Amino acid sequence: MSTPQASTSFRSPGHRAYHLLMSGCGLAAALLFGAMGLLVCADVFMRNLGWGTIAWSVEVTEYMLMVATFVAAPWLLYVGDHIRIDILLRAASPIGRWWLEVMTDLVGLGICLVLAWQSVVVAADAASQGGMVFKVLIFPEWWLNMPMAFACILLAIEFARRLKVAVFRTEGR
Repeated sequence: MSTPQASTSFRSPGHRAYHLLMSGCGLAAALLFGAMGLLVCADVFMRNLGWGTIAWSVEVTEYMLMVATFVAAPWLLYVGDHIRIDILLRAASPIGRWWLEVMTDLVGLGICLVLAWQSVVVAADAASQGGMVFKVLIFPEWWLNMPMAFACILLAIEFARRLKVAVFRTEGR
């Protein structure tokens, strides 16, 4: 089954901008994962040499892991490297595969829209109440909700794009 992956033909500046945004998400996630590895290694290295520890390294690594995971999700869906249950697709007829694709895109779109809305509502509520995170680092609580809101909005856009591609594709139907 052909998947509505990233289009390599950029017919408009909007398509190119979207491709760059999604590619940027993948790059940002990769850089965050790399920075996490470097930070953990630096902390272990310093500890083993008796130079102390980087007090904020565990906390920052936790936040980087969360952000990298959320930022990577839209890019993975865009390039078609997300989780798929291929056994169902292989067993289905071409029209069955098309229906599975349309249904999963609809369900994914719905879930992502709900999660995006809820993330924005929770972030706005935390911002209006002035909630703060008090650990080693101190910052506004709503900052923690923004990666999820950002990712869910981009995931919803990508599911809508995939749905449009699937609906207008005539091959296999």
